[in-house]
Amino acid sequence: MQITITNDGIEVTDALKQYLLDKFKRLERITPKTTEVHVTLSLENLAQIAKALVHAHGTEFYARAQSADLYTAIDDLTHKIELQINKHKQKGKEKRRDESEKYNKDAEEF
Repeated sequence: MQITITNDGIEVTDALKQYLLDKFKRLERITPKTTEVHVTLSLENLAQIAKALVHAHGTEFYARAQSADLYTAIDDLTHKIELQINKHKQKGKEKRRDESEKYNKDAEEF
């Protein structure tokens, strides 16, 4: 998985980079097919903003979080991305389940 960090008005320290890497490495447990993550850290007025674009499973997941503390914004960001990925995975499971139920109903009619 390739992680790209872009800063816009914020100095990205080594500790912040390591924190981001640790948080986004957790996504590999959920989606082993994650290929690329692009994170943008910026500052607007007094709000610290973190944005992420994740390429996984042939789809893209985007989230944006803001907070007074950058670490809190990163936590919120990763949580939002995890929710989107889990929702996407659940939709696929439900679709497969619906198709199998249709097949079983058709088989019972014969």
